[in-house]
Amino acid sequence: MIAEAKSRYALPVRALAAEMGLGASTLGRWRRRLGRGQTPVGRRGPRKVSPLNFSELRERIEGLEHGGRRSRGSGALHRVFGSAVSRRELDAMVREARSVATRDRRAEIRHVSWLRSNLAWGMDDCQTREVAGAERLYLHNLTDLGSRYRLPPLAAAYLPCGEEVAGHLQQLFDRFDPPLFCKRDNGGNLNHLAVNQVLEEALVIPINSPPRMAPYNGAVEHTQGEFKGYLDRWSWKAVGTGGQALLAESAAHDLNHQPRRCLGGGTACRAYFGGTRLRYSRRKRVSVYRWVRELAAEVSVRAGEQVITPASWRIAARQWLVTNKLIKIERSEKVSPHSCSKSAHN
Repeated sequence: MIAEAKSRYALPVRALAAEMGLGASTLGRWRRRLGRGQTPVGRRGPRKVSPLNFSELRERIEGLEHGGRRSRGSGALHRVFGSAVSRRELDAMVREARSVATRDRRAEIRHVSWLRSNLAWGMDDCQTREVAGAERLYLHNLTDLGSRYRLPPLAAAYLPCGEEVAGHLQQLFDRFDPPLFCKRDNGGNLNHLAVNQVLEEALVIPINSPPRMAPYNGAVEHTQGEFKGYLDRWSWKAVGTGGQALLAESAAHDLNHQPRRCLGGGTACRAYFGGTRLRYSRRKRVSVYRWVRELAAEVSVRAGEQVITPASWRIAARQWLVTNKLIKIERSEKVSPHSCSKSAHN
């Protein structure tokens, strides 16, 4: 460009370089390199002098623990190969491997549709962020997975203990009738002895999420985000923890009356109370509980386990649901809000 401008306008090179924001010495250095057939601008940083074992580096990168945005262990990998490859190049290779790993994970995920309301509930805990003039609020949320109905949350200024979670569950069972299954995280308060007793007395089969697998109970994770967004928008209306707790109940009411695409434009409230809710007699519940437990025990024995594992419960529950045509499993092109076949059922 400068050579063409010089020949057209007959201006000195120094003036053209200044007009383009370049130094005359820099421009001269580039011209000398081009004259020698070299690249005018090289890579920044010191040159790498050690030989690079590319296949080993590629294998080590693929073996990293790739998350959604970060890959654990890339810093240590650069310390090993830093004399042969720049950090910029290594980061580009790690990003490419992370993108491939994310695409592979999404290809393995299945979307589970629960075909009856009150068939399964999902429960989990979350906390709101600290904002000026508002205290941090802990929420224990439960969602009906078939209708997306948000049950009244348990809100407090502290994380509810196991006894409180059990008492809240018992109140909801008395008010709405217990579901047949309950998906939960691996938190200590959610797996407390009191909670297990309430579930066992109501003949509710617990299904624990695999460790570090949030998408398995993603319907509740999505609910957490909706609650947080609502509380962030309207926290200025509530004063103190008591006001925030009332606001959380209002959030559940408003969310239950919003039209949803997954419900064909209907609301969760209409889908839960106006649809075909699952209502089994105690005798039928006992039959289902025994069927699932026996299959879970058989799966555990075949796996060489002495006790029934959470994975065996998940496999047995899925088999019963598929056999009775109460769920529909489809391949999802995006991250599933409900289940992952790799970690949950295979």
